[in-house]
Amino acid sequence: THIANKDFRVTVGKGKLAYDCSILNISGTSFGAISPPAITSLNQAARMGGFAHNTGEGSLSPYHEKGGGDSIWQISTGYFGCRDKKGNFCAKTFSEKALKKQVKMIEIKLSQGAKPGHGGMLLAPKVTEEIAQTRGIEVGKDCISPAKHKEFSSPLQLLKFVEKLRKL
Repeated sequence: THIANKDFRVTVGKGKLAYDCSILNISGTSFGAISPPAITSLNQAARMGGFAHNTGEGSLSPYHEKGGGDSIWQISTGYFGCRDKKGNFCAKTFSEKALKKQVKMIEIKLSQGAKPGHGGMLLAPKVTEEIAQTRGIEVGKDCISPAKHKEFSSPLQLLKFVEKLRKL
């Protein structure tokens, strides 16, 4: 078999914001779970390779941005990077990040895959000023990713949330 085009891509989205996404990308790598140099290096590799880097639930960090590669911003139950002080989804902060040129797609993580029903946690000693600012949380306090979303709890509500994000 001869493959004429070796740039395997699929179009995601519609209209002027459609994105020709590589079928091979870097999966979620949260700032806070891995180091700033690792985040930047992975994002630079995505830029060099012509694929995208998923932010993981820790939000789009300055280190993802520094790499200059296409990013998939993962929104999870903690709404990190797009939350208010009480941990609720914040349309204003979402829009500010979602409209950055580097953000090519938004991924909604439905629950904590490895810890269903429990949520995730970044322990207080790892919550530095920089991580707190990126995620929109308090410095030096345990960072809890709830087991489920506050914005939706049914398939229909999920679709309404997707539409809300699309409009923002």
